Amino acid sequence: MKKLLFTVAASLLLMGQANAQLAKGNSCKFLGNITTRGSIPSDYATMWNQLTPENETKWGSIANKEVQSVEQALSSWNWGSADKEYQWCKQNGVQFKFHCLLWTSQYPSYLKDFTGDRLRKQIDIWFEAVSRKYPDVTIIDVVNEAIPGHAEGDNNGQAKTFKKNLSQAMSGSTNPGDYKWITEAFKMARKFFPNAVLVYNDYNTFQWQKNEFIDLVSTLVKQGAPIDAYGHQSHDLNDMSGSDFKSRLYDIHNQITQKSGRELACFLTEYDIAKQGDNGQKTRYSEQIPIAWEADFVSGITLWGYVHGATWVDDSGLIKNGQDRPAMTWLRQYMASDAAKKATAKFCGKNAGGPTLVVSASESAIELGQSVTITGEMKDASQITYSVNGNQIGTGSSVKFTPNEAGEYKIEVVATYSKGTAKSSVTVKVIEVGPYGGKAAVIPGKIEAENYDNGFAGKAYNDLSEGNSCDDFTNYYRSDDVDIKKISDGVALGHCQKGEWMNYTVDVAEDGDYDVVLRVGTGNSDGGKMTVTVGNAVKEVEIEKTGDWGTFADVKVGTMKLYKGEQVLKLSIDKDWIDVDWISFQKDPTSVSDFANNNVISVIPNPASSKIEILGAGNDVKVEFVSLAGSVVKVSNEAEISLSDVANGIYMLRITTPSETTVKKLVVKK
Repeated sequence: MKKLLFTVAASLLLMGQANAQLAKGNSCKFLGNITTRGSIPSDYATMWNQLTPENETKWGSIANKEVQSVEQALSSWNWGSADKEYQWCKQNGVQFKFHCLLWTSQYPSYLKDFTGDRLRKQIDIWFEAVSRKYPDVTIIDVVNEAIPGHAEGDNNGQAKTFKKNLSQAMSGSTNPGDYKWITEAFKMARKFFPNAVLVYNDYNTFQWQKNEFIDLVSTLVKQGAPIDAYGHQSHDLNDMSGSDFKSRLYDIHNQITQKSGRELACFLTEYDIAKQGDNGQKTRYSEQIPIAWEADFVSGITLWGYVHGATWVDDSGLIKNGQDRPAMTWLRQYMASDAAKKATAKFCGKNAGGPTLVVSASESAIELGQSVTITGEMKDASQITYSVNGNQIGTGSSVKFTPNEAGEYKIEVVATYSKGTAKSSVTVKVIEVGPYGGKAAVIPGKIEAENYDNGFAGKAYNDLSEGNSCDDFTNYYRSDDVDIKKISDGVALGHCQKGEWMNYTVDVAEDGDYDVVLRVGTGNSDGGKMTVTVGNAVKEVEIEKTGDWGTFADVKVGTMKLYKGEQVLKLSIDKDWIDVDWISFQKDPTSVSDFANNNVISVIPNPASSKIEILGAGNDVKVEFVSLAGSVVKVSNEAEISLSDVANGIYMLRITTPSETTVKKLVVKK
C-alpha cells in the first residue's frame, strides 16, 4: 500500500511539474535546456521539457579505451553521468537528446593514431553500444561541426588529421570535404536508431558559414543520408536584429529544401545571448524567439544554459541569484501566450522531432544502365508510392529504379496513412561513364586536359574542393567538381592540388616511343610537380615557375614507350597549385610542335539552355545539329549559336572546318 501511495504521489508531482513547463501548451514543439556543470538543477523540470547533456554524452566523455566488443564497451566505458541523466528524463517526462555521436574535436584520445579498419571497428562498437544503452532516445546529433575548418585546429591540428582518418575509415575517401563519411554515419545511425530524429549540428550558420552549411546539409540529402533535421547552434545571434534573423532563418531553410529536394525539420540547438546586459538580452530574446518558435518548420529550441555564472559564455544565464532576469520574465510571458501555444509544426512525428516519412537512396549517383534502390519508411503508412516526372515507378517499402538517360532525377515519394498523406523526395544523379565525347582520344595527338573521362569521383577523377569553380568561373564546361577556368584560347583545368588526378581513355595507334609535352602553368616560386601514367608507363615531371598566375608554358615530360591499343592515361598532381591546358604525344621527336588537332574543338556550355559556343574551330565552320533519329534539325555557320529554336533533348553536333570534321554530343536542357 505504501508503494502504491508513493507511486500516485510521484505521478501527481510529475504532472504538476509538466504543467509548469514553459512549452507544455504546445504538443508539437519543445523548449529545452542543458545540464549545468554535469548535473540537473532541481527546478529543471518546472521549466524545460527537453534536455541536452552539455558534455556527458560526447564521444570523448564516454569512450576511454580501445575495446574489442560491444559487451566490453558497455562494461568498461564511462557511462555513469549519461545513464543518470537519461533515467532522470524518463522519470520526469523530459525528452532526452543524445549530443553527440561523432565530433572530430572532442573524440576519445586513444583514437588519435587509429586508421582504417581499426578505427572503423571502434566506431561500429560506439554506435551499437549507445543504441543498447539508450534504445528509446528520441533525438540525436549524429555529426557535430564538420564544415571545413570547423573542429580542425584542436590539439595542435591533430583534429584535422583525425577528420581525414575518420573519413577514410567511414567511407574510403581521404577528402572529408566530400561529406561521404557523414552520409555513412547517418546510415549507421538509422540502422541502430530507427525511430530517432537524426540531426546534423553546426555553428556560425546564420552569418559566417551560412552557404557552407546549406551546401553540406543539401549534399547529405543528395547522397542518400537518412537525415531528418539540421541544427543551428545559434551562438552567433548576439548582434542580429529580429528582421535579419528572420530573413536568414527562412532563406537557409528554403535553400536547403530547394537544393536537396526534400524539406527537413529545423532546430535551434544551442541558443544563447551573451554580453548584452539585461536589456540587450531581453531585446534579442523578444525579437528572435517568436520568429523561430512560430516558424512551422522549427520543431524545437534548446537554450544553452540558464543558471547565471554557470554557462559556457559570460552573461548568458537567465536566472541570477535565484531571480529571473528580464529575458526570462519575458520568456515565461511569451510561452504562456496564445501565439506560442498555437504555433504549428510541420514535423510533429517522432515526439515532435523530424518528418514521419523518411526517404533514402542506396546511391546518390549511379552509372547509366545501373539501378538504384529508393526506400520509404513511415510508421503506420498503408501505402507508399514512388514517382518520377509524374509517372509512378512502384509502390511498397522500396523500389528499384533504372533510368535510361543520364541526368538528375527527383524521385517523389508519397505515403498514405489514416490522417492523410506525407510527402518527401530524393534526388539521384545518373552519369554516362566512358571517354569524353564517347570516343577514346587518339595517340599520337593532343588531349585537352578538361576532356577527362565522364564518370564519378574516384573513377574518372579525384578533386579535393567542392564544386566546379575557379576564378569565379562556375559550371561553364563540365558540371562535376573538377575546377575549370577560361583562358585566352579555350578552357583549362585550374588550381589543381596535390592528390588530385584525372583519367583519360586513349587509343594508342601503334607501338613506339612518344615524346610527351605538357602545357601547364604555375606561379609558385618553387614550381610544381606532376606524374603522367599511360598503361604501365610512368613519368614524373618537375615544373619550374612559368611566370605570373595564368601564364602557361610547354614543358617537356620526356619520352614514354607506349603499346598499341586502348588504355588509360592518368594525370596526377603532386604539388599545389598547377593549371593544366593540354598534353601531347608525338611519335616523331623532331616535330614536337606539330600537334594533331584531336579533341581541341569544344562545345560550351554543355548541357546548355540558351546558347552554345564552339571553341577551337576558327571562323570557317559549319555546325549541324543531328537528332538521335538521324535528322538534321539545324545548321549554323557561326561559332556562337542560339538555341532558341532547338527543343530539349540530346543532339550530335557535326562540326566541319577546312581541316577536319568532328562530332560532339550536346544536351539541350531549358
